[in-house]
Amino acid sequence: MFRIKLWLLILTAAALFQSPAVSQTINPESKIKSVKLYTNRAEITRTARIQLKKGLNHVLLDDLPDNLYDWSAKATLPSSFNGKIMSLEVSKKALLEKRRKKIFKIEGDLETLKDEDTRLADELENLRNQEHFLNSIGDFSKQTAAKELATKMPGVEVWSKTSGYLSTNRRTIQASKRKILKQRMELAKKIQKLEFELNQIAGRSYYDTYLQLNEEMEKNTKSVQVQQYGNVARQYERRNQYLTSDTSGLDTEKRIMLDIYSTKEGSVDFKFSYIIPGTYWNMMYDFRASKETSDIEVIIYSNIYQKTGEDWENIDLSLSTGTPLNNITVPELYPWYLSAYEPYKSKRSIMGAAGMSNFEAKKEYSTGKSIADEEVVPKTSVKKTGLNFEISFPISQSIESSEKYQKKYLRSYKITKGKNLRFFYKVVPSRSSRAFFMATAVNSTGLPWLNGEAQIFLENEFIGKTNIAETPQGKDREMVLGMDSSIISKKELVKKFEDKSGIFGGNRKIIYTYKITLENTSNEEKEVLLLDNFPVSRNSKIEIEIKNLTHKYMFDEKIEKTSEYLRGIRKFSLKLAPGKKTEISYDAEITFDKELNINGLR
Repeated sequence: MFRIKLWLLILTAAALFQSPAVSQTINPESKIKSVKLYTNRAEITRTARIQLKKGLNHVLLDDLPDNLYDWSAKATLPSSFNGKIMSLEVSKKALLEKRRKKIFKIEGDLETLKDEDTRLADELENLRNQEHFLNSIGDFSKQTAAKELATKMPGVEVWSKTSGYLSTNRRTIQASKRKILKQRMELAKKIQKLEFELNQIAGRSYYDTYLQLNEEMEKNTKSVQVQQYGNVARQYERRNQYLTSDTSGLDTEKRIMLDIYSTKEGSVDFKFSYIIPGTYWNMMYDFRASKETSDIEVIIYSNIYQKTGEDWENIDLSLSTGTPLNNITVPELYPWYLSAYEPYKSKRSIMGAAGMSNFEAKKEYSTGKSIADEEVVPKTSVKKTGLNFEISFPISQSIESSEKYQKKYLRSYKITKGKNLRFFYKVVPSRSSRAFFMATAVNSTGLPWLNGEAQIFLENEFIGKTNIAETPQGKDREMVLGMDSSIISKKELVKKFEDKSGIFGGNRKIIYTYKITLENTSNEEKEVLLLDNFPVSRNSKIEIEIKNLTHKYMFDEKIEKTSEYLRGIRKFSLKLAPGKKTEISYDAEITFDKELNINGLR
């Protein structure tokens, strides 16, 4: 009876603690499927096909870059899959074994290449011996011919055959030598590359030990004596210490470990992603302007930098205008306090609460094909995703991890003259006699223009480079398209008059009389924007008045509120007929108390 109860107890316990299925550990190979590149980092998506058993499966994904953000790792299963990810953990592991295998592989490849080089060197030595033999035959023939010429009729037929034999074989040997030398040059490049890699991976000390051991081995093997290696025991010991020492601080990788519960056995396409630094992109532009067709073609490129440590091969690439942050916080607004102080009682300045702010505004890091080609070349697609724009390439892309920048064509747009485009000339006579051909273009493209470098072309002729500031859709951007010598501008001080009547009291008055000359020497009408600077008072005791102005400057309520207007910058919009000259003159009258010391007088 006791045995029966004990047996029932054992069966009950087994039933309670029995797992629905035995767990397994899977270590699949994964590959990068797609990359979403932001302006400051990238989101990498990898895929792997895994064979799951019913129950709990442990999945280990290794060989991931060391600098991925742990918090960004996420994994997904197909929506149709009847299972669930139970846990996800990111860990770091030293690549001691992997580094050791890589070192051994490089050394093995070097040995193979050097064996091949030795074989070619032997062939080259054989060819030199053959060439030496042919030279001996040639010397013998010369001596024989000299004797025959002195004693009897020469055997011309024999000499001819000998000469032909020597000539043919020399050509064959020389061709073979050139071929071998070329092969040895290619081998030398491969050997140099592998030795450089060994030096980079293992370090200079290991590499020097490697060279010493090889040199000692070569010297011993060429000797006819019994080989002795006691004098290099220390080098072997140093090499083995390196190969067995912990290098976790120098070479590591990230691993993702997951537990996946599956209700049935079968294979599934598994997807996981992470965010990684060391990569970014910014826009570059070609602005191709034409006065003949009255338009500007805007060609937009992406300038991609990626040094993440892993190559992107045949991936789906998309670019986002976003700049994701690790920590997003709304800035705190600090109160603005004013307090009085006595400057002569203390040499220390008092800092109010406004000066105690530790908030620092974040600085955003930002660091062709013709229109006809677009009809046959697949276009990149542009869509709005949340607050950003996303640009997707239509075909697979490959971008290696390196120090190089890679420029890739995105889209091209044409902005035509009208409400979105205006051509004009700008002159600043007080600073330069040159006229600048300008354009104001409204960003009517399908993308915001990010900060970036632009190349300027006019009638397909390269003019120069400039920087384009960030320009949202619908906003305009002014750009320089070149310089035009057909417009001549000049500003001159015609007269300076100082009223000294109040020299013993009262105010002083200085009157500056200026004349600006603008001339159009071309045979076409020019629309010109002229900029000049009027004096501005910064003290209520200084009065300024502009008198006798011959032309009106641009003015409205909007212009009056601009910082340019408040700083005294005045803009004149003029149309110059062909071959015509225009003059603008005015008097700047400055009145002030004679006791004041005025800065800025001319």
